[in-house]
Amino acid sequence: MKFTWSDQKSIILTRVVVAGTIAGCGIMTVSGPWLTRWMVSAHALPPASGPVLLGMGYVCAVLAFVMLVSLYKFLRRIEAGAVFVPANVTALRRISWCCAGAAVVCLAAAYIYLPFAFLGVAAAFMALIVRVLKNAFSQAVHMKDELDYTI
Repeated sequence: MKFTWSDQKSIILTRVVVAGTIAGCGIMTVSGPWLTRWMVSAHALPPASGPVLLGMGYVCAVLAFVMLVSLYKFLRRIEAGAVFVPANVTALRRISWCCAGAAVVCLAAAYIYLPFAFLGVAAAFMALIVRVLKNAFSQAVHMKDELDYTI
């Protein structure tokens, strides 16, 4: 039997990876206090920075959960054949705002630990890419609606 890759298999793989990432995010959120204590001690940060980093981590966790759930729902709609629909534009908008929020939090955390700046820049870049994709989807939805009314 020959194995062939298809769009359907690609979407399923992506959904599985997103679901695994949601699970990993949950584990990291529960492990937050331990991870923060380890980071403060391993990088010789001031002890007072621990609660601040933990709070910022929880803010990022909320943003990550919202983004990942939106992405999962987005993939489910695409799998069902609903590609250029307003719900997908809304999902992409939500994903871009979550990335932008994470960028702000990470850039603020860079004052405590400089390498967070790289995460902030990466999140800002992702927000920009998703925003461009959202604008393209929005135009496609608009064009699809006009085409539907042309008949």
